[in-house]
Amino acid sequence: MGSALLLTMTPAWAQDAATPPPPSARQSVPAETDAMDGEGAALEDNIFQMAPVVVTATRTAQDAATAPASVTVVTQEDLRRAPVGDLTDAIRLAPGISLTAGSQGRRGISIRGMDSSYTLILVDGKRVNSMEAVFRHNDFDIGLVPTEGIERIEVVRGAMSSLYGSEALGGVINIITKPVAPKWTGGIDLKAQTPTVGANGEELRSSIFLSGPLIKDTLSMKITGGFNHRQAWNGARNPGSPVLNADGEPVTRGDGSVVNFGDLATLEGRNDHNGRLSLNWTPTSQQTITAEYGRAYQNRIGEYFIGGTFGDADTVVHRNDAVLGHKGKWDWGNSEVRGYWEGLDSGVDGLVQNNIVAEANATAYLGFNTLTVGGEARWIDLESDEFTSGAASVHQQALYAQDEMSLLDNLSLLLGARLDNHENFGLHFTPRAYAVYSPITHLTFKAGVGTGFKAPTLRQMSTESLVTSCRGRCGIIGNPDLEPEKSTNFELSANWNMASWGLSATVFQNNIRNLIDTPRGTGVDPIGTDPETGLPLYVPRNVNRARLRGVEATASKSFGNVVRLSANYTFLESRDLENDVQLAYRPKHTLNGQLDVMPMVGLKAFVRGQYIGPQLSGTEEVDPYALFDAGASYDINKSFGVNAGVLNIANSRTEDEEGYVFQERGRTFYAGVNARF
Repeated sequence: MGSALLLTMTPAWAQDAATPPPPSARQSVPAETDAMDGEGAALEDNIFQMAPVVVTATRTAQDAATAPASVTVVTQEDLRRAPVGDLTDAIRLAPGISLTAGSQGRRGISIRGMDSSYTLILVDGKRVNSMEAVFRHNDFDIGLVPTEGIERIEVVRGAMSSLYGSEALGGVINIITKPVAPKWTGGIDLKAQTPTVGANGEELRSSIFLSGPLIKDTLSMKITGGFNHRQAWNGARNPGSPVLNADGEPVTRGDGSVVNFGDLATLEGRNDHNGRLSLNWTPTSQQTITAEYGRAYQNRIGEYFIGGTFGDADTVVHRNDAVLGHKGKWDWGNSEVRGYWEGLDSGVDGLVQNNIVAEANATAYLGFNTLTVGGEARWIDLESDEFTSGAASVHQQALYAQDEMSLLDNLSLLLGARLDNHENFGLHFTPRAYAVYSPITHLTFKAGVGTGFKAPTLRQMSTESLVTSCRGRCGIIGNPDLEPEKSTNFELSANWNMASWGLSATVFQNNIRNLIDTPRGTGVDPIGTDPETGLPLYVPRNVNRARLRGVEATASKSFGNVVRLSANYTFLESRDLENDVQLAYRPKHTLNGQLDVMPMVGLKAFVRGQYIGPQLSGTEEVDPYALFDAGASYDINKSFGVNAGVLNIANSRTEDEEGYVFQERGRTFYAGVNARF
């Protein structure tokens, strides 16, 4: 992403500090924390800013450079300058991140090789629960928050189950929205995109933000909203590889033309809109009561292929949610209590999901110790005609505690643990320890070990659940014999930050027992065939032992306030140790690079590239590919700006090849405007 101003700000949820954090959390660092790698330099008009404060790693305010975790920060300025359609666009260039794919071009986020279902997505610290529940490979969560309403995005790499529970086995992404404003302010962002290859695919996005006081110093409000329309994009209709039916014959349309894999790799059309109203009541300067209500409508239109049939799909999801919470500041620290409900309805598909969460936490500053304790209870109900009983549900509770200890001025130690009680799988204990040491001003060492567990989803365990995969060429049914996954995560990093350059290296390893994997595709034998659709069927299974390990490296160099170079590289080795084979759909090498230039005040330009290395599809290796983008933005004044550019300049294509499960849109031009008041 483009470089941006990194703001030191008050946390957006229960991590506001009633008193200053301990010394280990207050260490100042040169202002070169990058919006993409958390360890580089940020380019702005005149000066370098202080490194950002992050809250996700510990639920308390921490300097990003010395937080006890590997943290990436994406700022609002990043989101304005380049075309960000959803969360995947915002963070895909971060270290350790790769994108996974489902049908119709839907995308998921993998952290350090873990499946996208192990990435916990939060909005202001509240978990978003619909991923993998209403639909397999749904991506409805990643486009939920309008970009104009986002203050920043924090990405924590590595297991965080000791704080956030089972879904945080791979890491946590916290979308932190803009706080309510003390005076009326707002913004509007409009972006349009059009591909130069294939058919259709034009896209228009808009988002708004408005906030201000209703009663001065007592009652404030915030409104956010977004709209997105994208025509379904069909890749160039060249012969490619024909899709074969169960008899081995090419599949044809009604007009007799042959369907090839390029046709199946289309990006589905979208008609989405959402809105949210938040009210903040502050009866005293130390107490805040918050009430929120949000609605979202998401409609996806595209083409599908199931059991030899080629046709159209039309999916609708209605989402409603409500939040009520209290935050207090006390002589000893801060506290938060809140409850929230989320309801999802897939309309014609007859799927309904309801999630209810009640949680409380408190942080006390006790000399050189910062103690955080909390608990939560969650209820998840899923109704569907595919279940014989008509519904399935699960209930779980948890308690957690964490102590951040400042042992020396330059040495801190974090110890934490969580105890989960799962309705189907009983008690699970997940401890974590992390140390941060800064022997000199510019050098920081980090080392940590964490554990995690993840219970199978309701649909993963149900033999009554059948979902399509393999771009419509296979089906997946549940497996009631699945066991919870357990992991132990290690990481060691060194970060060197100077006034105009920065270097970092992180070594990580994740040892997993009972990893849930679903082998499918070329070279994998199905367990049977669905009698209604003729699809070959596969089931998720536990891999007794798996290992994911690798290296993340970042580098950045600024030349005055005009030019900046940055890059990051991720090496990933993923093995099924039981069968001594590589895990599929995990690129071994990923390289990101970016050049930022600011030739004059208000004008910024960037060129960036991404290399995605070879990976397995089934049992066959698919070739690597590269993407290159370029763009520029110009702030006409403090209130109005424009931007434009081109994505995938070289027109790299993956949709015509059978092995690729992730579809990249061809060369695409974009333009946008934003206004702030």
